Amino acid sequence: MTDTYQVVLGALAVAIMVLVPIGCVLLWDLLAGRWDESISHFRQRQIMAAERRRTLRALRRMHGVPLERLAADLRRLREVLRADEHRSAAQQLGNRLAYDQILIQACSMLEIEHELAEDTSGMERDIERFRVEAELERAGVTVTDRGFGQAA
Repeated sequence: MTDTYQVVLGALAVAIMVLVPIGCVLLWDLLAGRWDESISHFRQRQIMAAERRRTLRALRRMHGVPLERLAADLRRLREVLRADEHRSAAQQLGNRLAYDQILIQACSMLEIEHELAEDTSGMERDIERFRVEAELERAGVTVTDRGFGQAA
């Protein structure tokens, strides 16, 4: 019969004789720089995977109205405001306030500064609306349904 002590010592000797040279080769390759590119690719993949996980978590926690829906509401209300002259003053004011609220929501989503929350009226308010619409267009939100070459 074989002694278990001798079997354990034999397995340990074989492991040392196999694993120590492999470990030495791996350490030499690491110090020589043969794995630098592989390590940098691995780190980049880890960073990208972490960013993807953060983005997915943020999308899952996202509350509120999607930006595309806000843009569609802006376009719809802009057309309502354009054809608003035959309605009562209360309806016109309500449409303008609704349009301003949607502009404020879109600006807060895209972190665009605005002065629509302040108590301005008349020409100043119209100028601020126009400026905010231009900023939203610059940020990539299509506010107008203009075709190529059409005037505002």
